[in-house]
Parts: sequence; C-alpha cells; structure tokens
Amino acid sequence: MFEKIASFIVNKRKAFLVFFILAAVFGVFSSSWVKVSDKLSDYLPQTSETKQGLDIMDESFTTFGTAKVMIYNVDYEKALEVSKEIADIKGVSKVDFYDKSDKDYENKNIEDYYKNFSALYTISFDDVESSKLVQDAIVKVRDSVSPYDNVVYTTIDKDDAKDLNKDMKVIFVLVIIIIIAVLLFTSQTYMEILIFMLTFGIAIVLNIGTNFIFGRISFVTKAVGVVLQLALAIDYAIILFHRFMEERREYKPKHALIKALAKAIPEISSSSLTTMAGMVALMTMQFQIGMDLGRVLLKSIIFSMLAVFAFMPALIMMFEKQIEKSMHKNFVPNIEVFGSGILKLKRIILPLFIVITVGGAILSSKTGYIFDVNSIESDKKTEYLEAKEKIEEQFGRSNIMAIVIPKEDYLREAALLKEVSNIQGVKSVTGLANIEVGNNGEYVLTDSLNPRELAEIADVDVDLVKAAYRFYALKNEQYGAFMKSIDSYKIPVINMVDFLYNQIEEGGLDIDEDTISDIEDIHKSITDARKQLESEKYSRILLIWDKPLEGEDTFSNIDNVREIAKKYYDEAYVVGDSSSDYDISKSFGGDNLRISIVTALLVGVILLFTFQNAALPFILVLTIQGSIWINFSLPYITGENMFFLSYLIVSSIQMGATIDYAIVITSRYLALREEISDRKNVISRTLNEAFPTIVTSGSIMAASGFVIGNITSNPTIASLGKTLGKGVVISMIMVMVVLPILLYTFDFIIDKTSFSRKINEEENKREDEEENSIITES
Repeated sequence: MFEKIASFIVNKRKAFLVFFILAAVFGVFSSSWVKVSDKLSDYLPQTSETKQGLDIMDESFTTFGTAKVMIYNVDYEKALEVSKEIADIKGVSKVDFYDKSDKDYENKNIEDYYKNFSALYTISFDDVESSKLVQDAIVKVRDSVSPYDNVVYTTIDKDDAKDLNKDMKVIFVLVIIIIIAVLLFTSQTYMEILIFMLTFGIAIVLNIGTNFIFGRISFVTKAVGVVLQLALAIDYAIILFHRFMEERREYKPKHALIKALAKAIPEISSSSLTTMAGMVALMTMQFQIGMDLGRVLLKSIIFSMLAVFAFMPALIMMFEKQIEKSMHKNFVPNIEVFGSGILKLKRIILPLFIVITVGGAILSSKTGYIFDVNSIESDKKTEYLEAKEKIEEQFGRSNIMAIVIPKEDYLREAALLKEVSNIQGVKSVTGLANIEVGNNGEYVLTDSLNPRELAEIADVDVDLVKAAYRFYALKNEQYGAFMKSIDSYKIPVINMVDFLYNQIEEGGLDIDEDTISDIEDIHKSITDARKQLESEKYSRILLIWDKPLEGEDTFSNIDNVREIAKKYYDEAYVVGDSSSDYDISKSFGGDNLRISIVTALLVGVILLFTFQNAALPFILVLTIQGSIWINFSLPYITGENMFFLSYLIVSSIQMGATIDYAIVITSRYLALREEISDRKNVISRTLNEAFPTIVTSGSIMAASGFVIGNITSNPTIASLGKTLGKGVVISMIMVMVVLPILLYTFDFIIDKTSFSRKINEEENKREDEEENSIITES
C-alpha cells in the first residue's frame, strides 16, 4: 500500500510542487490575518473569578492611562520643578507629588515621593492608553525627564510584541545557522541542507498562514512556534533523505525515491505520534494557553510531515544531480568504543541512575513554582521590568487590584471601602463612595449635603445654592422639599453637580462665568472618575497594597478581600495580576497531573503498538520521565523557582519529542539483535548507527532552546527556552548512556514480553502438534 502511495507522489511530483508553492503564497498573505494576544490572563479558564471580572471590566469601564516616573540624582527643588513641567503637558490630568502648595500635602509623607535624591511621580492622563492624546503625552513626558537619570514605568507605550518580534528575528537567524552547522556535520551531501531548508520553509509558511483558523494565538505560541516546529520535525526530512541515499546504492534515483518514501511514510508517521501525544496532552490543560500552543504545534507537525512526504520528493528529484556532485566525507565519528565503554561501567551507571532518578522525583516535587511573568528572574530584562524593579527598590511595592461589585447604594459601597482599607498592607482604596470633597476632605462625593454644607465646600453664595436646590427639587418632582425648610433638604454632591452641569448646558441657569467654569471643572473630574469607577450595572473599587505579586501571604489576603466583598454583595470579583496568579496556581496542580498522566499513557500505548512488546514502553518512558524529574529538580538544587508555564509545556514536549531518541535506539537494537548474537556488539553498533540522528535532532532542539533563553528579553519565552534546552540535553545523555544499559540488562525480559515471540511460539507449538498428530496417525 505504501509503495503505491509513494509511486503516486513521485510520479505526480510536479503537480505537488506547484500546489505547495501556491499554498505557500496564500500562507504569506493569510499570515497577517491572525490576531496575537499579549496577555496570559486572556487564557484563564472562563470559570475563574478573575476571568469573569476582567470580562466585566473590559465591557463596563474605561481605564485611563497612568505612568510612574522616577528621576534620580536631583535635589527636591529641581524635582518639584519637573513635576510642574509634566503637569503642564497636554494630555496629563494629574501629577501626584509632594508639593506644599497642595491643599492636601499635610496628609502626605515626603518619603513616599522623594528620598535619597530620587523623585517619584505618579501621572494620570486624560484618556485611555491607546488614544493619540495619551500616546503623544507619554512621548513628551519622556522628553521632559530625558535630561535626568530616569526610569519610566508604564504600559502606555509598552510594545512587547514589537520587542519580541525583534528578538525572534535574531533568534531565527541564529537557529538557522545552528541547523546548517549541525547538518554540515551530520549530512552526507551539502545539497541536502538546501533541500531541508526549502522543505521546512514551506511547512513553516503553511503553518503560520493557517493560524487564522483559530482567530487568535498567544504571543508565546507566535514566538516559539516556528523554532519548535523546526526542532521537533527536522527528523522527518533526515529519515527520508537517509533512506533515499541507502536505496540509491541499488536502484536508479526515481525507483530509489519510491522505495525510500514507501519505507519512510510508516516510520515517520509512527515517530510523529509520540510528539503529537505531547501536544494533545498540552491541549487538555485547564489553563487555555496549553490548548493554544498545543493545537498550533500539532498542526505544525502535520504540515511538516505533508511537506516531507509530498514536497520534498520533488526537490530530491529536481536536485538529484547536485546531490551526487555535492557528496562529501562523513564527519560523524565512529562511537562503537563509547558503547563498549558504558557497558563496562554498567554496575556503576545503573545504580547511579536509580539514585538520581528517585532523587530527581523527590526534589522536583519540592521545587517552588511562580505564576507571574514579572517574578521570573531573567538575564535580559525589558525596560518595563527594569523600571519596575528600580522604583520598588527605592519606594517599595505598589500592587494594584480591583474589586468589581454591582452598582447599588453608595452606603454599602462606603462600608466595604472602609473595611477593606483596614486590611494590613493596604496603602489606599478608591471608589466613588470615598472620593473626598471639601477643603479638608470632610465629605465624600456620594455624601448628601444641605445647601449650607455644599456652599461652604464649593465657596459659593448660600442663597445661590438654595435656589439651585429648589430648582433641583422642582425638576425631580420632590415637592416635599418645599413643605419643609429647604435648609434641611439634602442632595448627594455627585447628583447636584450633574444637575447643575446639565442645566448650564441647557441654558437653564443664569450664573456668573467663574461659577460656570468651576462647575464644569468639577463635573469633568467626576465624569472621569465615573468612567473608571462606575458603569450602568457595576462599580469598581481600586485597591493599592504593598503585597508582593504572589505568594501565600498575598493569596490569603486575596481570599480575605473576597470574603469581605461577599459580606456586602452576592456578586463580587477581585481582579488583578495577583488574583490571576492565584487562579492559575489553583489550576496548576490539576493541569500538571493531567498532562503527566495523558502524556505517559498516550506515549505508552503508542510504544506498545509500535514495538509489540509489554516491557519496552516501561523502559523507554522511565528513561525520559527520569530526564524530566532531573530537569525539574535543578531549580530546587540551585535555590530558584520554576515558572509554572515552563514546567507544563516543557514536560509535555520533553516526553513527547525526546522519546523519539529512545525509539531510534530501541528500533536499531531490536533489528540488530536479530542479526547479531553478541549483545555487547549489538549495543555498540546500535549507538554508533543511532548517534547521527540523535545528535542532529537533539543538538538543534537544545541549542534552539538556549538561544531563545539567552537572547529574548521576554521573561516567559526566556524561561521556556532555557528549561527546554536543559531538558533536551539531559534526555540525550539519558538515552545515549542509560537506555543502552537498560536494554542490555533487561534483554531477557524484553524477549519474554514480546508479542511476536509469543505468536511465533504458539505457531511453532501448533505446527509441532500437527506433525506429531500426523506421525501418530500413520
């Protein structure tokens, strides 16, 4: 069957060539259709409170741009002067700094704004971050502080996608150089390198160009997808080309290619299944980043196989003469002596493997995990993270959270605000129900005041205010105000300001220009506050505390805030980076267990059917699982924390992809043991023949991981890269050193648990019984 398929592909190779080129052209254009999400919180489970609260906030509230700017090596007078320069910039709404001319300066501590010759400005802008007004304003803010040593901490002009794309271009070039260098070392002909590059170039374009079917992908998937596709699937091209080179010794090129393709299709398909199993395991994560990355990588493997099966044969035939002319000597050393050497040390290596594996399993379970991208320690930091760290080092932490509640009465909201403000570590709590008004902040915006009280805080003639109150009562049909003294009639400040503004707009009030200007200014401030703190159905409370982004103390305090909010409202959401981290931490255990079980089961079943042997799946999975345990015990040994996403993604890739190295060795071992009786010789020959494939694929994947980890400034991608690089190196060592000893040591068990051996024994027994029966009858 496979020979018929191979014959069809080779005979119709020109048609397939044209088809793939046209598909690639489509892929180039369609690649711009996919949207990229740069927030991990977008992939929180829909059932999580943070995700529900974020969705409500996105739909219901407007969030104006903010920035924190620190300048250092300046005296206080110069710092105050700079704050006023920033305040005068168009688009800047407010600059919070210590200024004795401010009416509320006595309530401030100068060390929160200026100390050790460093000044911290908290800047609020007049519009949302994406508006041209704010974008222009942040440029001017940066210009105004540029003469001084400064850091700017803001998301207004933060463009992670741009920075990451810039990093990935460099990484992609370096990975290509690494691939070419490795292939030069392991190839048989220089032309195969060009064929491999063209084949995977097509596969990559097809995969990127079809990502639009998912609507959007994450920045993680976009960043590592191409590199991982190359690293995961380069084996497929190597297998087909090496098969072709073997077959062409006996057949003419076309016939040799048909024979090679017929043998390569089942071999590559079988090899790809374990890699796909790892991707499928990723897709079972409750945290939807696993689904996002898993399905794109799964698709990339399918496109890589299709490119190798249907596009690469056309290239081989097209460049057949160049293949012949560019043959070169084999640079891969003979390592049969290495195989003999490790067998001599088997009494040391095997116990050491048991100790290290058990130790790795225990220590990896004690590794601490972090769930916030800003908690990752990386060698290269973005401007955003550097600014955050420098400001926190000088002025302490400021962790912002939001409490989203139904819009009901302000008294209940005020009670909630008061109770939350008493939580240890809370610096400030802001809601409409506690925005202060008056010269000394004696009232809040939602307080109901009589005419005299309002006249005092607004510094307006009391008779004018009484007239306004009568007009308000008349317009709102509150006739009881006329039956009692207007002096005792109370109206919420926020409602009165709205009323006066609307009457000015309609021309219903005849008052002086200065009063009109004051009312318009107050109304604008209230309107801005409302956009950010109140919607038609919901109210939002902003909470700033000095808690770290994550950790037991932070998470327990989030529970405390949630409990307090639930006392006052049946529906309440606590939202922020810390609550997102908390929700992720709660799903991590389940995702971890799910991925481990699904990957091991799928890989085990695939190995069971591949080798038709009951013992081999346990031996191979144990080898790679041991590598995974060792890899994830290293952070505990070095006293570091592991980023949760690196663990989940790398563990599935490490099991699903590097198991292929074990399959290569095991397949060679089983084939050679049928030809050679000396098992030591079998091990030496196996390692020597498997070494080129393993070193090619493994070194490419490991090097790609380390390049990603050390070049990108994105901490998520850097953590993934480094963890993957270390994991692949450990897997390669385990497969080349430990697995051969396990195969040699448990050869008798492998022999006894072979399904084909049992079938052969039963057939032989049946044949013997038939022969004995015939002899007896005669």
